[in-house]
Amino acid sequence: MGLRYKKANVTHPKLGVTIQVPILNVQKNPNNPLYTRLGVLSRGTIIEVNVSDLGMVTTSGKVVWGKWAQVTNNPENDGCVNAVLLV
Repeated sequence: MGLRYKKANVTHPKLGVTIQVPILNVQKNPNNPLYTRLGVLSRGTIIEVNVSDLGMVTTSGKVVWGKWAQVTNNPENDGCVNAVLLV
């Protein structure tokens, strides 16, 4: 089940808003290096998500597409992916 999720519920810690955004890829899974290569999602996994809907821009004015987020729940048990944006 950890391979089938396409979207994640991501919370922005400073704004306090939660939005559903697409998952781009898995950056690091601390449980096992093999899980990182396979793209398995578990608690503590660092994922890259598409945050273009939030309207984040860089100092030069370009739109930010991908940001990292950390999974806060156990997706296999809950049936969804919840994460906190790393800012």
